Amino acid sequence: MGEFDVIVVGGGPGGSTVATCCAQRGWRVALFEHARFPRHKACGNVLNPNCWPVLERSGAAEKVRDLPQFPVAGATFTTADQQVLQIDRRDGDGRFTAIRRGLLDVVLLEQARSAGVTVFEDDTVHGIESGEVITHSGRHRARKGIVGADGRHSVMAQAAGLARNPGRGTEYIAFQGHFPAPKSMDDRVQLHVFPGGYCGLVRIDSDQLNLCIVAGRDQARHRDNCAALFARTAGQNPHFRALDIVPQPSEQLHCVHPVRMPPNVPAKKGIFLVGDALRVMEPFTGQGIYFALRTAELAAEAMNDSRNPEATYAAAVTQLYRERARINDWLRWLMYHERAARTVINLLQKRPRMISKLADNVLGEA
Repeated sequence: MGEFDVIVVGGGPGGSTVATCCAQRGWRVALFEHARFPRHKACGNVLNPNCWPVLERSGAAEKVRDLPQFPVAGATFTTADQQVLQIDRRDGDGRFTAIRRGLLDVVLLEQARSAGVTVFEDDTVHGIESGEVITHSGRHRARKGIVGADGRHSVMAQAAGLARNPGRGTEYIAFQGHFPAPKSMDDRVQLHVFPGGYCGLVRIDSDQLNLCIVAGRDQARHRDNCAALFARTAGQNPHFRALDIVPQPSEQLHCVHPVRMPPNVPAKKGIFLVGDALRVMEPFTGQGIYFALRTAELAAEAMNDSRNPEATYAAAVTQLYRERARINDWLRWLMYHERAARTVINLLQKRPRMISKLADNVLGEA
Protein backbone atom coordinates (compact mmCIF):
# COMPACT_ATOMS: atom_id res chain seq x y z
CA MET A 1 0.00 0.00 0.00
CA GLY A 2 1.32 3.44 -0.99
CA GLU A 3 1.29 6.28 1.56
CA PHE A 4 0.85 9.83 0.26
CA ASP A 5 -0.25 13.21 1.58
CA VAL A 6 -2.63 13.72 -1.35
CA ILE A 7 -4.00 11.32 -3.97
CA VAL A 8 -5.46 12.72 -7.19
CA VAL A 9 -7.70 10.68 -9.46
CA GLY A 10 -7.68 11.93 -13.07
CA GLY A 11 -4.89 13.48 -15.13
CA GLY A 12 -6.72 16.21 -17.06
CA PRO A 13 -6.16 19.96 -16.48
CA GLY A 14 -7.85 19.90 -13.06
CA GLY A 15 -6.09 16.78 -11.81
CA SER A 16 -2.64 17.71 -13.06
CA THR A 17 -2.94 21.25 -11.69
CA VAL A 18 -4.12 20.28 -8.20
CA ALA A 19 -1.34 17.68 -8.06
CA THR A 20 1.23 20.32 -9.04
CA CYS A 21 -0.10 22.86 -6.52
CA CYS A 22 0.05 20.30 -3.72
CA ALA A 23 3.56 19.16 -4.66
CA GLN A 24 4.69 22.80 -4.65
CA ARG A 25 3.74 22.86 -0.97
CA GLY A 26 6.18 20.04 -0.30
CA TRP A 27 3.52 17.33 -0.01
CA ARG A 28 3.95 13.80 -1.31
CA VAL A 29 1.43 13.44 -4.12
CA ALA A 30 0.24 10.57 -6.32
CA LEU A 31 -1.86 10.97 -9.47
CA PHE A 32 -3.77 8.06 -11.02
CA GLU A 33 -4.93 8.26 -14.64
CA HIS A 34 -6.78 5.38 -16.31
CA ALA A 35 -5.48 6.24 -19.81
CA ARG A 36 -1.99 6.65 -21.18
CA PHE A 37 -1.15 10.09 -22.58
CA PRO A 38 -1.45 11.46 -25.17
CA ARG A 39 -5.13 10.65 -25.45
CA HIS A 40 -8.10 12.33 -27.12
CA LYS A 41 -10.51 14.36 -25.02
CA ALA A 42 -13.71 15.89 -26.35
CA CYS A 43 -13.38 19.61 -25.67
CA GLY A 44 -13.95 23.07 -27.13
CA ASN A 45 -10.14 23.38 -27.45
CA VAL A 46 -10.03 27.04 -26.35
CA LEU A 47 -8.08 28.74 -23.55
CA ASN A 48 -9.41 32.10 -22.40
CA PRO A 49 -7.21 34.71 -20.68
CA ASN A 50 -8.50 33.77 -17.21
CA CYS A 51 -6.50 30.54 -17.51
CA TRP A 52 -3.11 32.20 -17.78
CA PRO A 53 -2.72 33.46 -14.18
CA VAL A 54 -3.37 29.91 -12.92
CA LEU A 55 -0.90 28.48 -15.44
CA GLU A 56 1.65 31.06 -14.32
CA ARG A 57 1.29 30.08 -10.67
CA SER A 58 1.61 26.37 -11.48
CA GLY A 59 4.73 27.02 -13.56
CA ALA A 60 3.20 25.64 -16.78
CA ALA A 61 2.51 28.88 -18.64
CA GLU A 62 5.68 29.06 -20.73
CA LYS A 63 5.38 25.42 -21.79
CA VAL A 64 1.78 25.99 -22.85
CA ARG A 65 2.73 29.13 -24.78
CA ASP A 66 5.29 27.07 -26.70
CA LEU A 67 2.59 24.69 -27.97
CA PRO A 68 1.11 25.10 -31.48
CA GLN A 69 -1.96 27.33 -31.16
CA PHE A 70 -4.19 29.65 -33.12
CA PRO A 71 -5.10 33.17 -31.90
CA VAL A 72 -8.82 33.93 -31.66
CA ALA A 73 -10.04 37.41 -32.64
CA GLY A 74 -13.57 37.29 -31.23
CA ALA A 75 -16.88 35.48 -31.49
CA THR A 76 -19.77 35.33 -33.96
CA PHE A 77 -23.31 34.29 -33.01
CA THR A 78 -25.90 33.50 -35.67
CA THR A 79 -29.45 32.15 -35.82
CA ALA A 80 -31.20 30.17 -38.52
CA ASP A 81 -33.13 33.26 -39.67
CA GLN A 82 -30.01 35.27 -40.62
CA GLN A 83 -29.49 37.16 -37.33
CA VAL A 84 -25.80 37.86 -36.70
CA LEU A 85 -23.95 39.27 -33.68
CA GLN A 86 -20.18 39.78 -33.65
CA ILE A 87 -18.15 40.31 -30.49
CA ASP A 88 -14.57 41.56 -30.74
CA ARG A 89 -11.84 40.67 -28.31
CA ARG A 90 -10.64 43.89 -26.74
CA ASP A 91 -7.24 42.82 -25.45
CA GLY A 92 -4.34 42.85 -27.85
CA ASP A 93 -2.01 40.22 -26.42
CA GLY A 94 -3.44 37.31 -28.41
CA ARG A 95 -3.75 35.10 -25.35
CA PHE A 96 -7.31 34.01 -26.14
CA THR A 97 -6.24 31.00 -28.16
CA ALA A 98 -7.40 27.74 -29.69
CA ILE A 99 -5.17 24.85 -28.72
CA ARG A 100 -5.43 21.10 -29.09
CA ARG A 101 -6.58 19.59 -25.81
CA GLY A 102 -4.40 16.52 -26.23
CA LEU A 103 -1.26 18.69 -26.37
CA LEU A 104 -2.35 20.78 -23.38
CA ASP A 105 -3.02 17.75 -21.22
CA VAL A 106 0.42 16.26 -21.90
CA VAL A 107 2.15 19.51 -20.90
CA LEU A 108 0.18 19.84 -17.66
CA LEU A 109 0.79 16.22 -16.69
CA GLU A 110 4.52 16.61 -17.36
CA GLN A 111 4.51 19.76 -15.22
CA ALA A 112 3.06 17.68 -12.38
CA ARG A 113 5.83 15.11 -12.83
CA SER A 114 8.51 17.80 -12.81
CA ALA A 115 7.03 19.17 -9.56
CA GLY A 116 7.60 15.79 -7.92
CA VAL A 117 4.20 14.11 -8.38
CA THR A 118 4.26 10.31 -8.69
CA VAL A 119 2.14 9.63 -11.79
CA PHE A 120 0.47 6.28 -12.43
CA GLU A 121 -0.83 6.11 -15.99
CA ASP A 122 -2.97 3.25 -17.29
CA ASP A 123 -4.07 2.52 -13.69
CA THR A 124 -7.83 2.52 -13.15
CA VAL A 125 -9.35 3.61 -9.84
CA HIS A 126 -12.22 1.36 -8.76
CA GLY A 127 -13.33 3.18 -5.62
CA ILE A 128 -12.48 4.29 -2.11
CA GLU A 129 -12.74 2.48 1.20
CA SER A 130 -11.87 3.74 4.68
CA GLY A 131 -9.78 6.61 3.32
CA GLU A 132 -7.94 4.39 0.86
CA VAL A 133 -8.02 4.62 -2.93
CA ILE A 134 -8.44 1.21 -4.56
CA THR A 135 -6.80 0.93 -7.97
CA HIS A 136 -5.90 -1.82 -10.39
CA SER A 137 -2.39 -1.86 -8.92
CA GLY A 138 -3.36 -1.91 -5.24
CA ARG A 139 -4.57 0.21 -2.30
CA HIS A 140 -3.17 3.64 -1.46
CA ARG A 141 -3.76 5.90 1.54
CA ALA A 142 -3.85 9.73 1.62
CA ARG A 143 -3.11 11.60 4.84
CA LYS A 144 -4.45 15.03 3.85
CA GLY A 145 -7.02 14.45 1.15
CA ILE A 146 -8.23 12.67 -1.98
CA VAL A 147 -9.14 14.69 -5.08
CA GLY A 148 -11.62 13.47 -7.67
CA ALA A 149 -10.71 15.00 -11.03
CA ASP A 150 -12.14 12.16 -13.08
CA GLY A 151 -14.70 13.96 -15.22
CA ARG A 152 -18.46 14.12 -15.64
CA HIS A 153 -18.95 10.42 -14.85
CA SER A 154 -16.79 10.66 -11.76
CA VAL A 155 -16.19 7.36 -9.97
CA MET A 156 -14.99 9.35 -6.98
CA ALA A 157 -18.18 11.42 -6.75
CA GLN A 158 -20.28 8.27 -6.81
CA ALA A 159 -18.10 6.33 -4.38
CA ALA A 160 -17.91 9.20 -1.88
CA GLY A 161 -21.63 9.98 -1.98
CA LEU A 162 -21.00 13.43 -3.47
CA ALA A 163 -23.00 12.92 -6.68
CA ARG A 164 -26.32 14.74 -6.90
CA ASN A 165 -29.05 13.03 -8.92
CA PRO A 166 -26.67 10.39 -10.30
CA GLY A 167 -27.47 9.36 -13.85
CA ARG A 168 -29.68 12.39 -14.50
CA GLY A 169 -28.79 15.16 -16.90
CA THR A 170 -29.98 16.98 -19.98
CA GLU A 171 -31.36 15.10 -22.95
CA TYR A 172 -28.74 16.65 -25.21
CA ILE A 173 -25.65 15.01 -26.62
CA ALA A 174 -22.47 16.66 -27.96
CA PHE A 175 -20.69 15.48 -31.09
CA GLN A 176 -17.09 16.68 -31.37
CA GLY A 177 -14.35 16.24 -33.93
CA HIS A 178 -11.68 17.88 -36.08
CA PHE A 179 -12.42 18.73 -39.73
CA PRO A 180 -10.41 20.25 -42.60
CA ALA A 181 -10.79 24.03 -42.30
CA PRO A 182 -12.33 25.68 -45.39
CA LYS A 183 -10.99 29.00 -46.69
CA SER A 184 -14.24 30.62 -45.52
CA MET A 185 -13.41 29.91 -41.86
CA ASP A 186 -12.12 33.04 -40.12
CA ASP A 187 -10.23 33.48 -36.83
CA ARG A 188 -13.32 33.81 -34.61
CA VAL A 189 -15.14 31.35 -32.43
CA GLN A 190 -18.40 30.75 -34.29
CA LEU A 191 -21.66 29.75 -32.59
CA HIS A 192 -24.56 28.85 -34.88
CA VAL A 193 -27.98 28.27 -33.34
CA PHE A 194 -30.51 26.00 -35.01
CA PRO A 195 -33.90 24.68 -33.85
CA GLY A 196 -33.17 22.31 -30.98
CA GLY A 197 -29.48 22.99 -30.45
CA TYR A 198 -26.32 24.80 -31.55
CA CYS A 199 -22.95 24.30 -33.21
CA GLY A 200 -19.61 25.75 -32.08
CA LEU A 201 -16.45 25.79 -34.15
CA VAL A 202 -13.00 27.35 -34.05
CA ARG A 203 -9.88 27.05 -36.17
CA ILE A 204 -7.14 25.22 -34.22
CA ASP A 205 -4.40 25.63 -36.82
CA SER A 206 -4.00 26.61 -40.46
CA ASP A 207 -5.50 23.36 -41.69
CA GLN A 208 -7.95 22.07 -39.08
CA LEU A 209 -10.97 23.29 -37.13
CA ASN A 210 -12.58 21.93 -34.00
CA LEU A 211 -16.33 21.45 -34.35
CA CYS A 212 -18.91 20.60 -31.70
CA ILE A 213 -22.62 20.05 -32.35
CA VAL A 214 -25.04 19.90 -29.41
CA ALA A 215 -28.41 18.40 -30.28
CA GLY A 216 -31.10 16.02 -29.03
CA ARG A 217 -30.19 12.44 -28.25
CA ASP A 218 -32.20 11.23 -31.23
CA GLN A 219 -29.40 12.56 -33.46
CA ALA A 220 -26.97 9.99 -32.06
CA ARG A 221 -27.94 7.55 -34.81
CA HIS A 222 -26.20 9.89 -37.30
CA ARG A 223 -22.80 9.88 -35.57
CA ASP A 224 -21.28 7.69 -38.31
CA ASN A 225 -22.81 9.75 -41.11
CA CYS A 226 -21.63 13.35 -40.81
CA ALA A 227 -23.50 14.48 -43.90
CA ALA A 228 -26.79 13.36 -42.33
CA LEU A 229 -25.82 14.80 -38.94
CA PHE A 230 -25.00 18.19 -40.49
CA ALA A 231 -28.25 18.22 -42.47
CA ARG A 232 -30.38 17.42 -39.43
CA THR A 233 -28.67 19.87 -37.07
CA ALA A 234 -26.28 22.73 -37.89
CA GLY A 235 -27.14 22.56 -41.58
CA GLN A 236 -30.46 24.23 -40.75
CA ASN A 237 -28.48 27.43 -40.14
CA PRO A 238 -27.59 29.19 -43.43
CA HIS A 239 -24.43 30.75 -41.93
CA PHE A 240 -23.09 27.32 -41.12
CA ARG A 241 -24.02 26.01 -44.56
CA ALA A 242 -22.20 28.94 -46.19
CA LEU A 243 -18.92 27.79 -44.60
CA ASP A 244 -19.09 24.75 -46.89
CA ILE A 245 -17.38 22.41 -44.44
CA VAL A 246 -16.78 19.00 -45.98
CA PRO A 247 -18.57 16.52 -43.66
CA GLN A 248 -15.59 14.20 -43.40
CA PRO A 249 -13.90 14.36 -39.97
CA SER A 250 -10.18 13.81 -39.63
CA GLU A 251 -10.98 11.07 -37.13
CA GLN A 252 -14.11 9.39 -35.79
CA LEU A 253 -16.56 11.76 -34.11
CA HIS A 254 -16.61 11.64 -30.33
CA CYS A 255 -19.87 11.81 -28.37
CA VAL A 256 -20.40 13.22 -24.90
CA HIS A 257 -23.52 12.72 -22.78
CA PRO A 258 -24.98 14.26 -20.76
CA VAL A 259 -23.87 17.72 -21.86
CA ARG A 260 -24.89 19.26 -18.56
CA MET A 261 -25.54 17.80 -15.12
CA PRO A 262 -26.51 19.16 -11.70
CA PRO A 263 -23.43 20.29 -9.71
CA ASN A 264 -22.14 17.76 -7.21
CA VAL A 265 -21.32 18.33 -3.54
CA PRO A 266 -17.83 19.94 -3.50
CA ALA A 267 -16.27 18.02 -0.61
CA LYS A 268 -16.89 15.64 2.26
CA LYS A 269 -14.70 13.70 4.73
CA GLY A 270 -11.39 14.51 3.08
CA ILE A 271 -12.57 14.04 -0.52
CA PHE A 272 -12.64 17.03 -2.91
CA LEU A 273 -14.08 17.26 -6.43
CA VAL A 274 -12.63 19.55 -9.10
CA GLY A 275 -13.40 20.37 -12.74
CA ASP A 276 -16.13 18.36 -14.47
CA ALA A 277 -16.32 15.97 -11.52
CA LEU A 278 -17.71 18.93 -9.57
CA ARG A 279 -19.70 20.77 -12.23
CA VAL A 280 -19.95 20.23 -15.99
CA MET A 281 -19.82 23.38 -18.10
CA GLU A 282 -21.23 23.37 -21.62
CA PRO A 283 -18.56 23.59 -24.33
CA PHE A 284 -19.70 26.88 -25.90
CA THR A 285 -18.93 28.96 -22.81
CA GLY A 286 -15.16 28.55 -23.16
CA GLN A 287 -14.95 28.36 -19.37
CA GLY A 288 -14.60 24.61 -18.80
CA ILE A 289 -10.79 24.51 -18.70
CA TYR A 290 -10.68 27.66 -16.57
CA PHE A 291 -13.05 26.19 -13.97
CA ALA A 292 -10.97 22.99 -13.90
CA LEU A 293 -7.74 24.95 -13.31
CA ARG A 294 -9.19 27.32 -10.73
CA THR A 295 -11.09 24.70 -8.68
CA ALA A 296 -7.84 22.72 -8.63
CA GLU A 297 -6.04 25.67 -7.06
CA LEU A 298 -8.84 26.19 -4.55
CA ALA A 299 -8.78 22.53 -3.51
CA ALA A 300 -5.02 22.68 -2.85
CA GLU A 301 -5.47 25.87 -0.82
CA ALA A 302 -8.32 24.34 1.20
CA MET A 303 -6.34 21.21 2.10
CA ASN A 304 -3.81 23.55 3.67
CA ASP A 305 -6.54 24.60 6.14
CA SER A 306 -6.24 22.27 9.13
CA ARG A 307 -9.52 23.45 10.72
CA ASN A 308 -12.22 22.62 8.20
CA PRO A 309 -10.85 22.20 4.66
CA GLU A 310 -14.12 20.85 3.25
CA ALA A 311 -16.09 23.91 4.34
CA THR A 312 -13.32 26.22 3.14
CA TYR A 313 -13.39 24.62 -0.30
CA ALA A 314 -17.20 24.57 -0.55
CA ALA A 315 -17.38 28.29 0.23
CA ALA A 316 -14.65 29.11 -2.28
CA VAL A 317 -16.21 27.23 -5.20
CA THR A 318 -19.66 28.61 -4.38
CA GLN A 319 -18.23 32.12 -4.69
CA LEU A 320 -16.38 31.22 -7.89
CA TYR A 321 -19.50 29.94 -9.65
CA ARG A 322 -21.62 32.79 -8.31
CA GLU A 323 -19.25 35.28 -9.92
CA ARG A 324 -18.76 33.57 -13.27
CA ALA A 325 -21.52 31.07 -14.02
CA ARG A 326 -24.62 33.32 -13.98
CA ILE A 327 -24.21 34.85 -17.44
CA ASN A 328 -23.08 31.49 -18.79
CA ASP A 329 -26.32 29.90 -17.54
CA TRP A 330 -28.32 32.65 -19.25
CA LEU A 331 -26.41 32.21 -22.50
CA ARG A 332 -26.87 28.46 -22.33
CA TRP A 333 -30.63 28.91 -22.10
CA LEU A 334 -30.57 31.15 -25.18
CA MET A 335 -28.64 28.59 -27.20
CA TYR A 336 -31.54 26.15 -26.88
CA HIS A 337 -34.26 28.71 -27.56
CA GLU A 338 -33.73 30.16 -31.02
CA ARG A 339 -36.68 32.57 -30.91
CA ALA A 340 -35.38 34.13 -27.71
CA ALA A 341 -31.89 34.30 -29.23
CA ARG A 342 -33.22 36.32 -32.17
CA THR A 343 -34.86 38.82 -29.81
CA VAL A 344 -31.72 39.18 -27.69
CA ILE A 345 -29.46 39.66 -30.72
CA ASN A 346 -31.75 42.43 -31.99
CA LEU A 347 -31.61 44.07 -28.56
CA LEU A 348 -27.82 43.81 -28.26
CA GLN A 349 -27.24 45.27 -31.70
CA LYS A 350 -28.84 48.48 -30.43
CA ARG A 351 -26.87 48.56 -27.16
CA PRO A 352 -23.06 48.51 -27.64
CA ARG A 353 -22.38 48.69 -23.90
CA MET A 354 -24.24 45.43 -23.36
CA ILE A 355 -22.13 43.84 -26.09
CA SER A 356 -18.99 44.94 -24.23
CA LYS A 357 -20.21 43.27 -21.03
CA LEU A 358 -21.03 40.14 -22.97
CA ALA A 359 -17.53 40.17 -24.46
CA ASP A 360 -16.02 40.33 -20.99
CA ASN A 361 -17.77 37.09 -20.07
CA VAL A 362 -17.77 35.11 -23.30
CA LEU A 363 -14.20 36.02 -24.22
CA GLY A 364 -12.97 35.49 -20.70
CA GLU A 365 -11.65 38.95 -19.88
CA ALA A 366 -13.72 39.51 -16.75
